[in-house]
Amino acid sequence: MDRVLQLPGLFAQMARARTVPELPVRPPTPPGREHGARWEVPSAAHKELGLWVRAAGYQQQTKPGLASDRRLGNYAAVYLVEGSGWFWSEPTGRVEVQAGSLWWIFPEVPHRYAPHRYWHERWVIFDGPVAERYERHGYLRPEKPVVDVGAHPQVQEIFTRFHDDFIHGHPLAVPLASALTHQLIVVVHGLATGQWGNRAPPDPLVAEVLSLIDREATQGLTPEALAERVHVGYSTLRRHFKRHTGYALKEYLLSVQLKRAKELLAFTERPIQTVAAQAGFADPYYFSRIFRAREGVSPSDFRARQSRMAGGLARHS
Repeated sequence: MDRVLQLPGLFAQMARARTVPELPVRPPTPPGREHGARWEVPSAAHKELGLWVRAAGYQQQTKPGLASDRRLGNYAAVYLVEGSGWFWSEPTGRVEVQAGSLWWIFPEVPHRYAPHRYWHERWVIFDGPVAERYERHGYLRPEKPVVDVGAHPQVQEIFTRFHDDFIHGHPLAVPLASALTHQLIVVVHGLATGQWGNRAPPDPLVAEVLSLIDREATQGLTPEALAERVHVGYSTLRRHFKRHTGYALKEYLLSVQLKRAKELLAFTERPIQTVAAQAGFADPYYFSRIFRAREGVSPSDFRARQSRMAGGLARHS
């Protein structure tokens, strides 16, 4: 997977917390105002980060919205806090939306949306090559831009932070908002695919495959064997899994096996051959080659470095 996409791993870890407090959904609205926004001009340094936020805001609307097609030159996310209405884009046609719906807007893709009677929306506009990579890897999908995230506390917190950190403004507003956008993309993708948030995957085949990988990845499971187990052709399964999760099947299975190998290397003294077998690799030489290719160091070097970092952590034989 693209190395740039390894950065959001931090935000995915942040998103695993299950004790996020409920935060106020509606930002403070000054008397007589029904909208608020802040626009920024990202600096060259901000753009070097690969993803930057251009604007964020909120709007309470009772009149028709975009009556004619609009094309943005950027990406955007719109989260509907209250009310209901519809969203239209060229790839999707008209889709009904309600409180808890979030939709992505893509550069130069014609779209429009409006409330039936009233709604309260919160939005962010962002751009950059990392956003394009998220789209390429299936995290952002023009053919399925609308996601039902409900009143999920993590999504609510992100948009509240957009308001507090970006709209109010301070010197770190752009990089903080960019970090929040990474997190938003990962969280919404996880909710849409059932990979996070205690939701079952919406696709039963994907659910079965993820369950098998979770139980048997370290027992020598292969992508071809997975296809046989779920009674689907291998090529069909690869396409289906990629479309619904954003991951290549082989890449996802390999990542689970390598994560287990790294745990064993860091916290046990077991021989490399044993670590390879217990992580699901039948050939220790292949394991060493693939480990070096992915991590940049051999299993032995990884163990030596992590041993120093672990310090006083207990090690197990």
